[in-house]
Amino acid sequence: MRQPAILLCLALAGCAARPFEYRSQNEIPEGPGFLTGEAGAFVLRTGDSVPLPPRESEEYREFREWREFQEWKRRNPR
Repeated sequence: MRQPAILLCLALAGCAARPFEYRSQNEIPEGPGFLTGEAGAFVLRTGDSVPLPPRESEEYREFREWREFQEWKRRNPR
């Protein structure tokens, strides 16, 4: 009866032979998160960070005119 118990203890001890890194459930895990992505931070963009269309295109000319109109409206309120 004693030998099977010793063999069982040795077998169970052998399963835990590799190192184990403990992490608490209360700590934030390393790596990208659900909302943070690869940047590691959740970024909200403001109106000034709108990506610009390529220069010398029809879209860029319209975009520039629209920005100029916005500036004119800001300087000339009714």
